[in-house]
Amino acid sequence: MNKVSRAEVLDFFTKLTEFNSISTSEAYNKDLENCVLFIKTFFEREFKNSLELCRLVRLKNYKPLLIVKIKSRSAKAKTIGIYGHYDVQPEDPVTEWNTDPFRLVNQNKKFYGRGTADNKGHITLNIFSVLDLVRSGKNKNNYIFILEGEEESGNEEGLEQMLRSQKKVLSDVSAFFLTDVGMFDRNKPQIYYALRGIVCFELEIQVGKRDLHSGVYGNLALNPANIISDYIAKLKDPYTNKVGIKGFYNDVKKFSKTEIEQLKVACRTKDQLLKETGLFTIVDINKDNLYLSSKILPSLDINGLWSGFTGSGFKTVIPAKAGVKFSCRLVEFQKADKVEGLIQNFTENYFKEKDGIKYQLSLLAKAEPFYTDVNNEVIIKTAKVLKQVFGNKVIYNRSGGSIPAAEIFQRLFKKPIVLTGFTLPDDNIHSPNENFDEEMFWKGLEALTEIYQNL
Repeated sequence: MNKVSRAEVLDFFTKLTEFNSISTSEAYNKDLENCVLFIKTFFEREFKNSLELCRLVRLKNYKPLLIVKIKSRSAKAKTIGIYGHYDVQPEDPVTEWNTDPFRLVNQNKKFYGRGTADNKGHITLNIFSVLDLVRSGKNKNNYIFILEGEEESGNEEGLEQMLRSQKKVLSDVSAFFLTDVGMFDRNKPQIYYALRGIVCFELEIQVGKRDLHSGVYGNLALNPANIISDYIAKLKDPYTNKVGIKGFYNDVKKFSKTEIEQLKVACRTKDQLLKETGLFTIVDINKDNLYLSSKILPSLDINGLWSGFTGSGFKTVIPAKAGVKFSCRLVEFQKADKVEGLIQNFTENYFKEKDGIKYQLSLLAKAEPFYTDVNNEVIIKTAKVLKQVFGNKVIYNRSGGSIPAAEIFQRLFKKPIVLTGFTLPDDNIHSPNENFDEEMFWKGLEALTEIYQNL
């Protein structure tokens, strides 16, 4: 039987990258639909002799969830769940890209394009690792692909509802693989056992019906840009990163010395962090364990800010409106609902007795922190294969990021969750020039094929 070729892997990866599957804007709904239909059609064509199920799960106001089951002939087959997301972040700012964001470009031994690292590259690797096993007759396990289109927009509520509707199909899964993270460094694989949760907000304030001439009405009108700046300054100290909301740190997990020492294996120095991030300085909110600040402490960050005239040139106005988007990352024992309440109370108290200001605080997304025990058979076997392929022991690590699906799968199905992936720290996810290292890409294909065959 024919094994998969690199040419057909790249053909699929190329076509998948070309879809503008941006889930954060309704303007791209057709592109998202076309993208998931492309993947579905590929499964129907290439896996037709082993395909037990291939369906789109639809829920009003949410992007389709693709569920695909590949059946093994073995009576002893386990069922492995494989998660990914076909949606991507916007390509802005386009002017900072060196290549077309929606064209796969192999340059400097890297694959460039929006979604290459997050998460279309990993979707490609997962599909072709299973296809390789099917074609070679080595697929001793069943495989269920769960591919969603809402991950980047934070609509985890829709994902959970659709997963609940598929509980009968997914109840047989013995472990879920989420390849939506990366390597510690070249040939240094990681398995993540914890993720931070997240709560996202948008605040808009308004002081009048229209923008005003700053010369005619200066000193007479409230300026929403100044007001929202003051609000932000009270949310957290811009120089220490300490959050100023009363009770924000109350429920934070106290980490043992043993876990801190284990995590130090994956620590980067201040100089390494400066090089990796392009920052001019690193804030030392956690002086004892600088690199762990984004892993073991919660945070609050402004993600977007607008008011007045922001185009080229100058326009002397006092704006009528201002807005800010911000998010909180949470660690174990913090509850998203409780933090949401703290933000709501803080906002209500801030605007209390302030005349002439209308405000609206909206919740945009919410997900709980995730934690799993690494001492289970699936993770141990996975780590063994990763060491074999990459030549280095697996680093067990925490991520400061959030993958809502991990906590949802764990809570709904109570099965082992394996979080791993093959991108490098310079993959620029969510930024211009997103990329997937070519060597790690092909080794990732080899690793997943071995893992899925040997579980």
